[in-house]
Amino acid sequence: MRRLAMALLGLVVACAHAPSKVPPPDPTAERRRLLELPATILHKEARELMARGQWDAARARLDAFLTKAPESAEGWFDAGWLAERMGDPQAAADLYDKALGQDPANVPAALNLARLGSDDPRKAESIVRAALQKNPSDPRLLNALGAVLRAQRKLDEAEALARRVLERHPRDASAWRNLAAVESDRGHVRLAETALNNARKLDPKDAGIANSLGVLALRREEVAAARGWFEEATQLDADFAPAWANLGALALRYRDYALAEKVCARAVELDPARWEAHLALAWALEGLRRPREARAQYEKVLALRPQQDDALYGKALALKAEGDLQAALQAFREYSTLPNAARQREAQTQLAAIDLRLKSAPQGSQAVHKPAAGLDLSKLPQGEEPERSMDGPPSDPAPAAVR
Repeated sequence: MRRLAMALLGLVVACAHAPSKVPPPDPTAERRRLLELPATILHKEARELMARGQWDAARARLDAFLTKAPESAEGWFDAGWLAERMGDPQAAADLYDKALGQDPANVPAALNLARLGSDDPRKAESIVRAALQKNPSDPRLLNALGAVLRAQRKLDEAEALARRVLERHPRDASAWRNLAAVESDRGHVRLAETALNNARKLDPKDAGIANSLGVLALRREEVAAARGWFEEATQLDADFAPAWANLGALALRYRDYALAEKVCARAVELDPARWEAHLALAWALEGLRRPREARAQYEKVLALRPQQDDALYGKALALKAEGDLQAALQAFREYSTLPNAARQREAQTQLAAIDLRLKSAPQGSQAVHKPAAGLDLSKLPQGEEPERSMDGPPSDPAPAAVR
């Protein structure tokens, strides 16, 4: 009996110390559990998780919420904002469009949808004008319309809209910023700076204003002043991606590739849908002679903007530096078919050199590669438009507005 008791005790102790196997979560069961919660609780929890940056958990709750409340324009807007933060601008645009389908007067959804369509200013203009039919005097929409008109070089109309807003809202900092951008496009740097200083007095904590002042300083070749403004912008708002990207552009300008990698990586982290930031990061990695990582960034640019010529050329160079000559040959051939490629002559030279190497098939040869040569820094993000940044998730039931 004593031996049996000791044996049983040993078995109990062994079981107590045996590692417990936790079964993996069942996605179907978790979704069923979420669907059992009230819609208001799901939406509230989703917003709290968004505020903490827990994107996957927030999306699961938003999906469940929208299953129960598909008529909620606020829910579709939040889902669009979340998709942007997760680096899927196309899905975000579709979700903002659904928000407008439920509520055509949803100003934040219209603003964000127009911003995502900024590569097609005419499309963005139609989105804003449709929203203005429901909200004809909304200064945010008027400012957005001014921005897209400016993008189409309709500077007189953009200026008229900015002054129209300022007549009724003289303390509207965004209107002053639009006016500054128009004057900057006209080459009136001092007038633009005056308008930005007016905006800064009204909103001294707006990182976008400091960023725009930095862009103007660059126009005057005052590099130290520009860097100071960009740094101030990041101090005012550590999540303001354009300022980080502009710091990266400055670092690339002086071939400080280590610093460029650091700040461009921050810009990409904050705004993964911004292809220009991925391009700047790729150039920094190329300068650091890390072709494999550079190629990964070039491929992200091409995923966001197919046939972007700098990214395709950089990808081809990276493949050559990695020693994958067949893939490099194919990439240079693809580049050479682009109608407006700026480096056609260089591409033809590369094609001839690679073709010769493949025919002679030397063993152990390495590609000669000059990193980051001939970069066109004008293609890096140096934007002045306030619509480039997104507000965070709303803390109250009303949809958040963009800045």
